[in-house]
Amino acid sequence: MRTVDRSGRASPSSRFLPLEPEGPPFRPPGWEWVQDGQVGWWVRPQWREVLLTPGGRLRLDEWRAMGIVETVKSGPHRQVYRVALPAGAVFVKHFLVPTWREVLRQWFRRGKGRNEGKRARLLAGAGVPTIRPLALGERRVRKFLFDNYLISAEIPNATPLDRFLREDLPAFPPRRAAVVRHRLAEALGTLTGRLHEAGIRHDDFHPGNLLLRLDEGDRPWLAMIDLDALRLGKPLRGSAAAANLARLNHASLLLATRADRQRFLRAYARARGEAIGDLPRFTRQVVALTRRWAERLWRRRARRCVGSNQEFQAIRGRRGWIVASREVDRREVEAMLQAPDALVEGPEAALLKQSRTTTVAERTLTVGGRPTRVIAKRFNRKKRLEALLSAVRPSRAWRAWRANHHLRSRGLPTPADLAVIGRDARWGRFRLPLGPTETFLITEKADPAVTLGDYLREVLPHRPPAEQLAARRRLAAALGGLVRVLHARSLSDRDLKASNILIEGDPDAARPSLSLIDLVGVRLISPLPRNRRVQNLARLLASLAEHPGWSRSDSLRVLRAYLPQHEAAAGRWKATWRRIARRIDRKRARNRRLGRPLS
Repeated sequence: MRTVDRSGRASPSSRFLPLEPEGPPFRPPGWEWVQDGQVGWWVRPQWREVLLTPGGRLRLDEWRAMGIVETVKSGPHRQVYRVALPAGAVFVKHFLVPTWREVLRQWFRRGKGRNEGKRARLLAGAGVPTIRPLALGERRVRKFLFDNYLISAEIPNATPLDRFLREDLPAFPPRRAAVVRHRLAEALGTLTGRLHEAGIRHDDFHPGNLLLRLDEGDRPWLAMIDLDALRLGKPLRGSAAAANLARLNHASLLLATRADRQRFLRAYARARGEAIGDLPRFTRQVVALTRRWAERLWRRRARRCVGSNQEFQAIRGRRGWIVASREVDRREVEAMLQAPDALVEGPEAALLKQSRTTTVAERTLTVGGRPTRVIAKRFNRKKRLEALLSAVRPSRAWRAWRANHHLRSRGLPTPADLAVIGRDARWGRFRLPLGPTETFLITEKADPAVTLGDYLREVLPHRPPAEQLAARRRLAAALGGLVRVLHARSLSDRDLKASNILIEGDPDAARPSLSLIDLVGVRLISPLPRNRRVQNLARLLASLAEHPGWSRSDSLRVLRAYLPQHEAAAGRWKATWRRIARRIDRKRARNRRLGRPLS
């Protein structure tokens, strides 16, 4: 059996040995000046011939022709390339200046490349590992600085921390993963404490701006990148330190456990000493600010889906409108806007459901340049006054579209919505100033997947009794965890039932992968009141009880997995169980009175 060395745990600060500060950046004698027309370069002498031609031009075109350039990031303000040179891989950051706003900004605050280079030296002086600049290029026209370059050496064998937490760490054996998480939390707390004690604040502080390398014995080594947002001032105290920690902590809400975040704060407190005062009070302040900051960013990301931007395109046509992901082929977007009914009635559509309120079909669209199976849903007109009602409240498709992006921005599993379409209310040739009469929603199909209701009704009853019991226990734990996270992220789903939950992948996995669909009933409410939580749980447990083999014990397992561990262990689940039971009784009585089956 493999053992993991924990000897480095006692003194995490020893992992960050101070780097030797170098001389002033972008000045002789450590740097040489090279001019090529409007572009001037400061370059380290040993790298001059490697990076620049004899005339002083960057060899980027030569490297492209050799096939050693990889585009890491491309956007309107910055392009990042990785170049696999024989002397060692380098990163080329090309900072663009698309408008005069950026030109004026650089007149007062210098170029981003120069800022990053100077702040790299500042971090090295504080003992924080970071990038090592090799060259700085700046294009000036009549003393105005336009686009500029920063070339730095690659940090070998390092991975962005967010990618490691999301992709690499879950693949580790459980014991090794736990040890790495503990050490990483302590190392990150020590590094952050050192930054704040030196008066350094990172205004874009998140795991994507940290690189991680696991050295011998799984000892974490951390380095900071993307340094333009670094600010220098007095050592951070009290509320200022808590606010900066909240920026890092908000991303960890989706990637780390509460215990790991507490280890991080204890390591940070050890690095800061008396600067933060009372640790429990400081912890409560960080937790409150983290939630406020996360809520702000989640809402901002979810708002992207309401108009045109880098991710979405909103188009108004003669007979309706569409908001679609830019991944969807533009020609197909225009065709859907002109004839949305073809999504569910055309020859390529495979009809899945036809009812008074909705029509659902499966078809193929070009998404991201490849054929993709999607689910198209038409919300039929339920009432004669549908257009009038949707003028004063969001339509069903629009509510589901917004809810989908609220869930995805908060890290909750749900298939991606690709487009929403509205058909205008018309009187003859004239468009009425009302809401849409019919709406359409296009969602990427999750495959392989089966709804929880179909699995409990059609698949599980054919298994041996022991396998049925084990499967129900796995599903109960997964369901409780899913609803707990849903409520912790301030979301409520009043139509949370077995048919609106997908099991993606292998239903017999140790941890079944569940996702939510049919999101018309989802609402964002912060803070989420207790009666909403009880209603959601009652709706789910009432639907599960209608399936063969599902027992009250299984429902109780869902509740205990949902509740915090201290409440479940202390017996406080009983009051919640009774509230849920009363809510279920009212739901069943109402459905019997209206003559509706309980699904």
